Amino acid sequence: HYIDGHGFNTVVDGFAAGEALRKRDPEAFKLLTTYHVDAERDYIASRVDAAQNHTNSLLISTKYPLLQTDAQGALWRVQYNEVFRTPSSLPFDVFPRWYAAYQKFVDMLHSEEFERTVPMRAGRLILLQNWRVLHGRAGEQSPSRTLVGGTITRENFYSKACQLVQRKYGVAPSQVHAAHAAV
Repeated sequence: HYIDGHGFNTVVDGFAAGEALRKRDPEAFKLLTTYHVDAERDYIASRVDAAQNHTNSLLISTKYPLLQTDAQGALWRVQYNEVFRTPSSLPFDVFPRWYAAYQKFVDMLHSEEFERTVPMRAGRLILLQNWRVLHGRAGEQSPSRTLVGGTITRENFYSKACQLVQRKYGVAPSQVHAAHAAV
């Protein structure tokens, strides 16, 4: 949410780009769903100027595939962040093929085919499903640009959604996904 100034955000449907990669280059898709990206988010260093302090002591290191699929092979999460990537620990013989696949996917994300620019100004809000929609900032930003951000965890969102479905349709929270799949 912009409370002052103006700028530009970029958004990409990561699932659309991932499915296009699967269709255009199945081997690249397989590499990005099989092998991990090394990443690290250092809240200790990056949040020194934040008013909130509940994450100040966190240093989170992860190793997940960039494209994550469920048991049926459907994409369910795209975990891509240029800023938090760290040196790779992939096997030496895999790395050149994996990196070529990675670069192909990154080029797709930043292409006119997939990337959209959203102009932002004071009072404008953008809300995204962060496991599917990739976002960034681009272009000129005003010097007075002030952002207010927040995160609602996936678990909190789906918990509340299940409660609302139960209340409206009488479906037990544990059965929401099963009932939805049967429709």
